[in-house]
Amino acid sequence: MCEVKNKNRLNIKIADHIISSDDLYKLSRTLLLISLVIFSILIPHPVNSQQAGGTLTVALISEPTQIVVTSSWNGGFVCAQIFDTLLRFDEKLNLVPGLAESYEINTGGGYYKFVLRNGVKFHDGASLTPEDVKFTFEEIVPKYTSFGALYFANTTVTIADPRTVIIKPGRFLPGAQLPLFAACDTTAILPKRVLEGKDILKSDFITTKPIGTGPYKMSSWVKGQYIELVRNNDYWDKGKPYLDKIIIRFISDPTALIAALKRGEIDYVFRGIPYEAVQDLRADPKLRVIPSDRPPYIAALWINVKSGPLADVKVRQAIAWALNKTDIALKATFGVSEPVDYTVDPAVVPPSPNIFKYEYNLATAEKLLEDAGYKKGPDGKRFSIELLTRTGEPDEQVIAQLVRDQLAKIGIEVSIKTVDFATYLSLQSRLQYQMATVKYWISSLWTYQLFHSSWIGKGPFTNNFQYSNPEVDSLLNSWLVESDLSKQTAYLQKVEDILSRDLPEIPLYRVRWINVVNRDVGGTDIPVGKWVFWDPLINTYRTQATPQTTTQAPQTTPTLPQQTITTQTPQTTPVAAAPGLPLNAIIAIAVIVLAVVIVAALRLFRRK
Repeated sequence: MCEVKNKNRLNIKIADHIISSDDLYKLSRTLLLISLVIFSILIPHPVNSQQAGGTLTVALISEPTQIVVTSSWNGGFVCAQIFDTLLRFDEKLNLVPGLAESYEINTGGGYYKFVLRNGVKFHDGASLTPEDVKFTFEEIVPKYTSFGALYFANTTVTIADPRTVIIKPGRFLPGAQLPLFAACDTTAILPKRVLEGKDILKSDFITTKPIGTGPYKMSSWVKGQYIELVRNNDYWDKGKPYLDKIIIRFISDPTALIAALKRGEIDYVFRGIPYEAVQDLRADPKLRVIPSDRPPYIAALWINVKSGPLADVKVRQAIAWALNKTDIALKATFGVSEPVDYTVDPAVVPPSPNIFKYEYNLATAEKLLEDAGYKKGPDGKRFSIELLTRTGEPDEQVIAQLVRDQLAKIGIEVSIKTVDFATYLSLQSRLQYQMATVKYWISSLWTYQLFHSSWIGKGPFTNNFQYSNPEVDSLLNSWLVESDLSKQTAYLQKVEDILSRDLPEIPLYRVRWINVVNRDVGGTDIPVGKWVFWDPLINTYRTQATPQTTTQAPQTTPTLPQQTITTQTPQTTPVAAAPGLPLNAIIAIAVIVLAVVIVAALRLFRRK
């Protein structure tokens, strides 16, 4: 029943209770606020609604030859999408469980114990078993992978129970072995029932018909064109991955790659963008340019310490004093990178405060050369050396020219020898060079192979400096067998200190990889392994829907003879990438509209 007490007040009588218009007004405002809160909870948020679907198109500048038991960067990227490892690294560089839900390091017994997750399945539906882990570490890792042959030789695996395995390497070397448990290209867990008794290198398993436990499954590989991966709907990490599909195109020409980015044909590139293109790409509103220091590489000069004048440490130190590394980094990378003094990834081993730093100083350089007995001749030259560099690396070409010009100021004549990559590796492996430009991976695993004397002349990217220091050997031997991370760090810091004075190499600058990402894509700011290895794109998502169309050979890629190989893995049903408003959101909107109408009516009545 409604009663009018005066012209400015409305009272509603319900049973024995009188509700005034003021009370109604307050109640309506409360209802409106509650409705807004409900709306904010129920309405699908733009990012979350897009995480369950969509296609990501990635570009690689070269096509992998194989995608498992590989040491190539491009094969490793694909491997990480299809296969899993026992451990992973988190964003803080800590080892965390992967296929193993827990693990234990037994230093006394010299073994590692892993408890496997329940319910993990391979892409063909078969369950992961301890037999698969045993087969992988006894028959695949030490026989078919380079790091495995070095660090997991004579490994035995004991199955303690249906979920627990004990891995005992021939040599217990936790400094190297622990991170390798997270390396897809070395320790991806493979199915025994598929590969037992086969030569994996002659099997299409490593190319077009892989069967892993990873977040994506191989759909097809069109040779010379692209690889298509589809979502693994049975992935053990529930809710992941977010994407329906990843298409990996091969575009080797930088001009074509940049054009494809600008046209929106490519969503994501993490290697192959020249430094000089950065400013132009940053000006494109559709793209994000993200310089990244993952994977960890530096540019450096490698020195054959047994070659002519370079055998004298004073000469090597003089060269370091004479190089303006700030100028080199600025001109070689268009200001993207900065000079460095370290030789091990600082995210893993904080640089020692005792590393010797060579500030640009020509007077100091000349004095060292004089002390070493290298006087200037009538032509102002002291001696000549040859600098080896390679084609296909524009920044290294700039480095070579700047080193030549800067060393000329102290009387060292530098002749530049430019060769293709295969010749470059051959000359280094045969120790037939004096000094070389290089960009290389500064993992602690490489530190051992590069600077331990037992690795002199063992092939590409080993100790081709011919460097030998018993103290360095001892420290690296201690690092290999140490399981305590703080002690590992201390050993490697001491190695860096010594290297900074012996100078078998001269660090120049940190390599910044130019990642370019479509602004409609999220979750790719750190595109590769946070420590040293590749990460799966399980957190990558689209913020706008992409059409689910049949993949066709891109027009911007030169037409090649095509060989389409489709695996027996069944295609997954795509999840809608851009769902409409659900019923709960529609109800929330209706409640808000009703509340707004009531509030407006009451305000109008009160004014009257």
